[in-house]
Amino acid sequence: MPLANLIDLTLTCSITVWSPGPNNILLLSTASRYGVRKNMPFMAGIWTGALLIMSLCGLLGQTLINIIPGIQPVMKLVGAAYLLYLAWNTYKRQPPNAATEQKLPTYAMGFCLQLVNAKMIIHGITMFSSYILPFVHTIPMILLFAVYFMVMGAIGNLLWAFAGNALKQIYEKHYKAMNLVMALLLVWCALRIAGIC
Repeated sequence: MPLANLIDLTLTCSITVWSPGPNNILLLSTASRYGVRKNMPFMAGIWTGALLIMSLCGLLGQTLINIIPGIQPVMKLVGAAYLLYLAWNTYKRQPPNAATEQKLPTYAMGFCLQLVNAKMIIHGITMFSSYILPFVHTIPMILLFAVYFMVMGAIGNLLWAFAGNALKQIYEKHYKAMNLVMALLLVWCALRIAGIC
């Protein structure tokens, strides 16, 4: 894989997984309420669930490319369209309500959240079809990149969790501006994946 592609992959992955989504918003709320230490089982569930989803996305993506050789450009466009949808939803997102998410999340909750987390699933399909599968075809390398994506997500989760109170207060006051910046970055990622810029 060319270095320029790896840099572009890392930048797109960072913007996508570090933007507000189910994992990060829930961690923002619960870490400010319970602290990072009490959220560690929940984060471990997120990370193991993310690793499973990323592995499946990579392996199933490679299988699809082998079965239907011309599907990769379609997968890229679907991924870019989803990032535009995600940008719109990020722009419209409201800050977490203090009355919600009162229960301390568990490992099982974090793991199960990934199984239904559309952002995670489409992110995996998009990253693999756009950046990995054109260059990597072996199962060990696909699984290595699944670990890479999980680590990138874990870094984002930790940033949101450690920011807890400070970021929550900033986000609640300036959520429209922060959402706009994240949404514009997601639009930029979608345009890059679609090959427009």
